[in-house]
Amino acid sequence: MKRKLRDIYKAVTAAAFLTVPLVAAWAAGPSISVTADRLSYDGKTQVATASGNVVIVRDQTTMTGDTAVYHLKTAEADVEGNVAVEQPDMHLTANKLHSTNRNYVVATGDVKGVYQDKKVNGDQVEYYLDQDRSVVTGNGYLEAQGSQMWADHIDGWFKSIKAVGTGNVHIESPQERLSAYSDQATYTQTPGVNDGVIYLQGNVQASQNGSSLVGDKVQIRLADHSAQTMSRSTIVIVPNES
Repeated sequence: MKRKLRDIYKAVTAAAFLTVPLVAAWAAGPSISVTADRLSYDGKTQVATASGNVVIVRDQTTMTGDTAVYHLKTAEADVEGNVAVEQPDMHLTANKLHSTNRNYVVATGDVKGVYQDKKVNGDQVEYYLDQDRSVVTGNGYLEAQGSQMWADHIDGWFKSIKAVGTGNVHIESPQERLSAYSDQATYTQTPGVNDGVIYLQGNVQASQNGSSLVGDKVQIRLADHSAQTMSRSTIVIVPNES
């Protein structure tokens, strides 16, 4: 069962790498252009208000939507209606997007982000650019390298490689025929070091190829491919699959 459960790390590792700064380039950069069907600009307050097929371009970032208000002094932006953000290797869509203080961006309403082969979805996704952190709230979903993670709330850090899923956590790795459920799942790893650790807590149920493990606390270490339970647990092993 240790050999089978070690594959859980693949699913949560995928989640850790999904929390990329999708809109980092938007927070700082050179001059900006705003195009729209109707456009006004207040030179004193340096606020641009646009509506109708709005297109905002800054450096390598393009943002589109139905309406937008942009404050050039603070780089604060509000875009609503069919919002889309494009960067090299990245695409983000949402109903609304707000950025402030050059460090904080929040997308709300059916948020869907794609970065290379990675995906992040949720009712709301917040990016704290100065902290290299993202927070997914409501119907959180992460995907990478064929593995998926669902949770009510997902917290992730880019550089330190850490992801925490809380509430109705569900991890799937179809390629490994792995499925796991828990109240909370935490993955941590030192960048560049093969020392990943996964901690599943609360109503843990994990299965693969017919074998299963039920318990309350399960820890999996990537370095030695081991699984350890820290509460009363039950393991069921299919002999021909172990």
